[in-house]
Amino acid sequence: SSSSSSPLSSPVLTVKEDTRAAGEAAADFIIDEADKAIAATGRFTIAFSGGSLPKIVGEALKSKGVENTNKWFIFFTDERCVALDDEESNFKNVGQHVLQPLKIPKENVVHIDGEQYGDAAKAAKLYEESVHKFFEQSTCPVFDLILLGMGPDGHTCSLFPEHKLLDEAKSTVAAITDSPKPPSSRITFTFPVLNAAKAVAFVCCGGGKSGSLKAVIEGEEGSEKQLPAGMVKNKRIFWYVDDAAAAELSKKKA
Repeated sequence: SSSSSSPLSSPVLTVKEDTRAAGEAAADFIIDEADKAIAATGRFTIAFSGGSLPKIVGEALKSKGVENTNKWFIFFTDERCVALDDEESNFKNVGQHVLQPLKIPKENVVHIDGEQYGDAAKAAKLYEESVHKFFEQSTCPVFDLILLGMGPDGHTCSLFPEHKLLDEAKSTVAAITDSPKPPSSRITFTFPVLNAAKAVAFVCCGGGKSGSLKAVIEGEEGSEKQLPAGMVKNKRIFWYVDDAAAAELSKKKA
């Protein structure tokens, strides 16, 4: 019911039998959002997370033969403060599984400064400046789509449970030097950016995430134990998960 007074709709959950099918469903959604954005504005702005997401989504996108990828502009929800060719780099991960297979022009990719990543605070400031420059505004940018993953602990981007960055409300990109998951030095989008996007899609597969997925989808809103992935307050949140991740949900949706 679109006439509901609450501006936040509940997340739309798509459960598929395996990782490949979940990736294909996510890819269909991404292509649909891209087509809509390009028709409306001439471009598609999308931010990718690292982890398993680029491979899951990239393989599906490649198999579908995406068009107009020269109008896709790629950003990163978070990044490890490492060299661009480092094995830990989200840029390298997304490059291998998405940018190269989809032939996205290098100049369409807005990534962490390849030289100045040693100081996380400086790297965050530089990336924030790059993002604001692209969107030609100093306030919170509005992405067409932000793709998020979720760790077994419920973290998303590099926003970890009970971390002080969960309360960051001013900056677009923040530094974290004490990430509980190595590498400890990273930069990350903040909740205001995730909340402002036209849509957010989580891709979450594997049994290791089933407990956190149950907590996020069925947990009490506003509870102190709320996980970061459950704290995104976007109007359009979509989850693409496999049976293993959905194993603990009390009611499965189509």
